[in-house]
Amino acid sequence: MIGLELGADDYVVKPFGLRELVARIRAVSRRSLPQPPVDGHLLVGDLLVDTRARRVLLDKRELKLTAKEFDLLAALAAEPGAAVTRRALFENVWESHWFGSTKTIDVHVASLRRKLGDPGWIETVRGVGFRLRAPE
Repeated sequence: MIGLELGADDYVVKPFGLRELVARIRAVSRRSLPQPPVDGHLLVGDLLVDTRARRVLLDKRELKLTAKEFDLLAALAAEPGAAVTRRALFENVWESHWFGSTKTIDVHVASLRRKLGDPGWIETVRGVGFRLRAPE
């Protein structure tokens, strides 16, 4: 109890199960992620990502994206201009259920760049991850 009063988000009493510990870690992680605006609209230049309707509009034209492409774009649009690490993208988009190649992010980014029409929308931050920004 004292830990909570001193600012801790949660605590676990021994003995505890591994499943409970993992569930609590995930819950705290979800609370610490940046939250989209209340209306669910993320705007970057002429790109509008509507997280509630799961629609993307570029210059008032709707883009047809797969579920993973949408989730990836929404994760990048949540913090426009900020470098988002590959690890953060895996955790937010693929969660912990992905055991395939890490190159899947590159494949999805390449597909998004094609659909956005300008590769300048998604910038590669070498050794870190990716950044979403409106092209100049």
